[in-house]
Amino acid sequence: MHPTEKTVRQFHESWDMRDPDRGAEVIADDIDFEDIARGERLLGKSGYKDDYNRWREAFPDGLCKIENVIVSQCGEWATVEFRNTGTHTGVLRSSLGDFAPTGKRAEVRYCSVMRVADGMVVEGRDYYDSATIARQLGLVD
Repeated sequence: MHPTEKTVRQFHESWDMRDPDRGAEVIADDIDFEDIARGERLLGKSGYKDDYNRWREAFPDGLCKIENVIVSQCGEWATVEFRNTGTHTGVLRSSLGDFAPTGKRAEVRYCSVMRVADGMVVEGRDYYDSATIARQLGLVD
């Protein structure tokens, strides 16, 4: 397995392990990570942990299943396609406000584009369809 793939897998697999510290181990202190759907930047390990805890609060039973990892020819970039599932039993805190638990399940496909240097994620972006989440939770028609 390419070292870049190993790094991005550790980042994503830490979700199923309920271990944000394991994910943070491979995040550079000065990472610049953007959540495209929310239009938010997550800076540093604390930004990652805050985001982890926000999603874990909303979906305590949440799982992340990696479907594909594609490493660029230069080995610096990786694209990770994955599927998140979970039951909305906690408050979902978002840029649009806080949403009370609905008890409904959501399954959403994501794509992360990440740059790795010296075994650490130094830059990245998450792409997903927030409207799919809202529809599945019954927050919109």
